[in-house]
Amino acid sequence: MAEESSNKKRAKASSSTTAAAAKQQQRQRSYRYIIIKGDRSVQGSVMAATLEEAKEKASKKGLVLEVTESPPGRCPKMSERDMYFFAFNLANFIESGFNMVEALTVVKERSANKKVSKVIDHLIFYINRGVSVSGAMQLTGAFSPLFVNLVRSGETSGTLPLALKDLSDFYKTMLGLRSKITNAVLYPIIISVAAVGAIIVYMLFVLPTLGGLYDMMGAQLPAPTRIVMGIADFIKNYWIWLIVGIIGGLALIRFLVTNVTPVKRVYEHIKFTIPVVNKVAITPEYLRLSKTLRSAYVNGLPVVDVLNLTMGVMSHQIYKDKIKSARDMVIAGMPLHEAFKVNGFDSLLWRSIALGEESGRLEESLTRYIGVVEDEFNAYLGTLTAAVEPFALIFVGVVVGFIVVSLYLPMFDMVPTLLGS
Repeated sequence: MAEESSNKKRAKASSSTTAAAAKQQQRQRSYRYIIIKGDRSVQGSVMAATLEEAKEKASKKGLVLEVTESPPGRCPKMSERDMYFFAFNLANFIESGFNMVEALTVVKERSANKKVSKVIDHLIFYINRGVSVSGAMQLTGAFSPLFVNLVRSGETSGTLPLALKDLSDFYKTMLGLRSKITNAVLYPIIISVAAVGAIIVYMLFVLPTLGGLYDMMGAQLPAPTRIVMGIADFIKNYWIWLIVGIIGGLALIRFLVTNVTPVKRVYEHIKFTIPVVNKVAITPEYLRLSKTLRSAYVNGLPVVDVLNLTMGVMSHQIYKDKIKSARDMVIAGMPLHEAFKVNGFDSLLWRSIALGEESGRLEESLTRYIGVVEDEFNAYLGTLTAAVEPFALIFVGVVVGFIVVSLYLPMFDMVPTLLGS
């Protein structure tokens, strides 16, 4: 009986402890923070019972800039197209006289995108609790570092609409470039896919009939015919493994190129040595670089901060490495144009920067550079599109012609035999 009573007491004490822990856990809330860690600001979240406790926990991680309660639900990431829509409309509504919350509400009402609406809900939640606009954008995690830093600079200098217009111009240019590059390669891709599909259907359904006919007549097959029939047999017998191998190989290459920096550098070096591909890949990088430099300069960001932001904007690791090297040289006291020259950037770019630094009109020099590069690239893409289409047709015609001729070559040898018999 004594033992049973003791067990009941222990069970009651355990239950009481569990209930107290659950009650304590219930009181815990999620808080978002922005802190200075090293030479950059980072955002994160902590669980705490009160705002003071959340600030105390955040202060252990770094210098606290913002701490506030987290809104309900997760905030999605914004795409470049979403950020263009957001920046363009928000700039116009702020210039029209709306306050920030009203402008955000109008942007949300105009947007049919649920993702943008969810981001705006989070922004309004943070702003209503006293967080700055740039701080709210950083806390959501939905915006790029470039977006957040230009907005922060615009808030500080009182030129927020101008910063937003610069951002909308930047994303509009990037979207336009991507669309033009896609249009340039879309037609050849469609033609190639259709041709490959037709060839596979021909090999799987027409070739077996001809192969049976040649076997029945004991025809001697020339080398091209044997090659085509061998490929057809391989596809027919191992098509599942072929599909798995292609998909798996592409996925592996993509993973290595995306996540393994040395492999990414090798891939980019190879890509930059291909005559047509290199211009299509490199020119958008220079436009990203020059537009980021111009926007950041206009909004008063320090050069080192600008270069840090630019590294995050670039798509290729090789150019990120170049910018990092240039940044270290600038920190050591070298002028920006000299640092770009030493690291092998486009001569027109560093000469434009040098001219702007000397004259004190860097914005104008970069604007002219951007205009020249955009015009040249648009003309190049137009020429490329016109040139690629006939080459794609010729290539497909040669491949299909080789297969058809290979399949019917034995018939040319059989005709004299059939006529003689």
